[in-house]
Amino acid sequence: MTVEIVSGFVRSAPLTMKYDAIIVGASIAGLYAGKKLAENGWSVALFDRRKEIGLPVRCGEATGSREELSRFVTVDEDWIACDVKGLKVHCNGEPALAVDMPRRAVMLHRDRFEKAIARAAVAAGARIVLHTPVTGLRRGKGGEVLGIVTERGDAVEGALIIGADGCESKVGRWAGITDSLGPHDAFSSVQYRMKSDFCNDGFLHFFLGSRVIPKGYIWIFPKTREHVLAGAGLYGWLPDAERASAVLDRFIEKNMPGSTIEQRITGCVPLAICPQPLFRENVVLIGDAARQANPLTAGGIMNSLEAADCLASELLGHGFEKQYRRPLMAYCRKWSKQRFNQKVFSVVKEIYLTLTDKQIARLVGKARKTAVGRINSNPFFFTIPLLIRLFALLAPAACRYYLRRMRVTF
Repeated sequence: MTVEIVSGFVRSAPLTMKYDAIIVGASIAGLYAGKKLAENGWSVALFDRRKEIGLPVRCGEATGSREELSRFVTVDEDWIACDVKGLKVHCNGEPALAVDMPRRAVMLHRDRFEKAIARAAVAAGARIVLHTPVTGLRRGKGGEVLGIVTERGDAVEGALIIGADGCESKVGRWAGITDSLGPHDAFSSVQYRMKSDFCNDGFLHFFLGSRVIPKGYIWIFPKTREHVLAGAGLYGWLPDAERASAVLDRFIEKNMPGSTIEQRITGCVPLAICPQPLFRENVVLIGDAARQANPLTAGGIMNSLEAADCLASELLGHGFEKQYRRPLMAYCRKWSKQRFNQKVFSVVKEIYLTLTDKQIARLVGKARKTAVGRINSNPFFFTIPLLIRLFALLAPAACRYYLRRMRVTF
């Protein structure tokens, strides 16, 4: 059955209107773009295959500070699970690095956050249609995109189609903007919500090293006074490789005996660099669909808000037009600045995958000595001093990495 959020309630929804914008995917990126467009007079419809906004939560839920979030929304303390004090890195179980980040990050109740944005979007006039998978783009006789087609056969017209449908975006593939993710371009992960006091000290804990997890990291994030989020993620996926769930289960058995698992989620985050351009004709991508996640950390909440805000601002700034090329090109140009830093993170990730445990420990040790100054929560932000320090830390490993690549190439 097709259902729709209307003033906080759910009811059957006829799908006969024509919209200024159709958004496929009602998570953070899609909801925020829909909210902003609807608040400025656009007729907007959002479609999602899920039965409920915000659930299931496939996310570590750590994000920027209240100050960063308030650039986009008025922060409600009901969304905030706890404040993050800083981060700690462990190499093969041994403490290696601790950085204080007071008031620079929070842990979200992401489901509450998404529901709040959805309510604001509906209040502004947007329609949110749930439990309704989109199965294709509706095209005219000349091949132009006229709208979408849903699983039950509804043909819904839209002047602009926004793909916000996650890392394996079907909208992106239908429009010819993206291809399927390769194994190397995916961060496969599993996460448990657990009742435990292990590492529940307000810090984000990251565990590295081959004796803990090969080619990835384990995280323990604070959630409440009694609960933590324990997760494991692997860079890339190979058929004969150990699954992230097996690695995490082994870690929990060793380090968290007696802890209770209350919820289990699995997910995938794109590690590929976002495509250029991010649109074709009147179809455009944002969020994970546009591969705008951080290739090193796999973080994406602030990225999604940044991208959705950038797209909506360009669309509104250029006025309502039947031809969207100018605002969509402007969106691509603005995001290209973030794309450069995304490439930096991607190179760091590739170099990290070549390091031995001893080299990782040495690198983290050097980072401990240079980790001074203000930590910026913007996921794609580099100052010149930070770039210099980063280059100094990674230069030896980078040289080895590129020499190996040259030998393979030639």
